[in-house]
Amino acid sequence: MSRSNSLSVLAGLVSGWLIIVGSPTGMAAGQPPAESGPMLAQARPNPPPPDIEASIAGLHQRLQITPAQEAPFNAVASVIRGNARAAATTPHEPPANASAVDELRAEIQYDEVELAGLKRLLPALEALYASLSPVQRQAADAAFRQGPGG
Repeated sequence: MSRSNSLSVLAGLVSGWLIIVGSPTGMAAGQPPAESGPMLAQARPNPPPPDIEASIAGLHQRLQITPAQEAPFNAVASVIRGNARAAATTPHEPPANASAVDELRAEIQYDEVELAGLKRLLPALEALYASLSPVQRQAADAAFRQGPGG
């Protein structure tokens, strides 16, 4: 699997929960690539900001979080909120009339924000996942595969 396909799949798995907005190739998870222009020239989609609190509440409900699991779930929710703030302050498109070099720099900056968010989320998600029952783990696996709308 190519890097762009792997990252697109990853973005699709965790889109709402990790607050990954789009994929490194500039396409939204689950959408086919644009037909025109080279990859760097394709603008990232700039969807409306997701309702983070609704996504978190939906995940809480879908996983049927118990009182004993509130602390690790709250840690995950905190990272999700922080990642949303970071994504909101990161440009999703290179400046108008940007050179190929500037577009690549913007792409790298965006990817670094995504990667930092994934790295922040991993320990919190590992702790939550360890506290889940087998049925809850199946629900978590499905939720992260489908994203917030699934």
